[in-house]
Amino acid sequence: MPVVYRTLGIVLAISIISIALISIINPTKRRYNKLVVEGHEQSQMTDDEIITASDLDHLPTLVRKYLNYVGVVGNTKVHNFQLTLSGEMKMKKDGEFQPYKAVQTTFLDQGTRLFYMDLWLNRIKVSGLHHFNNDNASMQIKLLDVIKVVDESGEVMQKAETVTYFNDMVVFAPQSLINEDILWEQLDESTVKATFTHNDITITAKLFFDDEGKLINFISDDRLALESEGLKENVPWSTPISSYHQVDGLNLPRVGKGIWHYDEGDFTYITLTVKNISYNVTKNE
Repeated sequence: MPVVYRTLGIVLAISIISIALISIINPTKRRYNKLVVEGHEQSQMTDDEIITASDLDHLPTLVRKYLNYVGVVGNTKVHNFQLTLSGEMKMKKDGEFQPYKAVQTTFLDQGTRLFYMDLWLNRIKVSGLHHFNNDNASMQIKLLDVIKVVDESGEVMQKAETVTYFNDMVVFAPQSLINEDILWEQLDESTVKATFTHNDITITAKLFFDDEGKLINFISDDRLALESEGLKENVPWSTPISSYHQVDGLNLPRVGKGIWHYDEGDFTYITLTVKNISYNVTKNE
């Protein structure tokens, strides 16, 4: 028996050391960095094009007012953007908020969104990677960067990530809303409906603005919620904005939340603060 115990102890020790080494190497973050490099290598960014007032002429009044509040006229059109975020997140409805940090790179010209997150659950690191492009959308979450707790991809994920991709355009890169492929319908004095088609997938969302022109909320019914049991439920999803800040002369959303609106009550699953954002980044930056 002592030999068995010693053997089990050795196996356990090797397993712990292996997990620790994998966590230190951080393969999920390395994969994110590799995908970012590949995105820059495929980039075909041309000379900076300046946004003019006439680029906003086809937009409804509320969207023009938002873009004028942001200050997009006179700035360059966006090909890509990178940002860093921090905040708190819940993995389940009855869970506790836990801190996270995240980085994101989006290549608008390529239709690619890369999002990496480190979340700490009672001091245990959980790594997550969203990879959205024209071919697929995937989300992987790993405990200690080893044990998969979420591994989703396919058609449903593709539509959900299309909503997120458009939400990012609206919130993080409003300069991109001059895109004439977006169909707009002004519903009332504070609300517009947007219909966005990307790679043959069409989603809709309602955008809400205040009297000053600031975006204050984004709501869509096209982003399915992933339940802890692996089920997917069609639940309205919103991202209310509570604060703005200046970035290189632009007035951009800074603080927000992600909320699922269930029949039994709202579930705020994430809070976020934008720490930094950069546009038209080259691979050398």
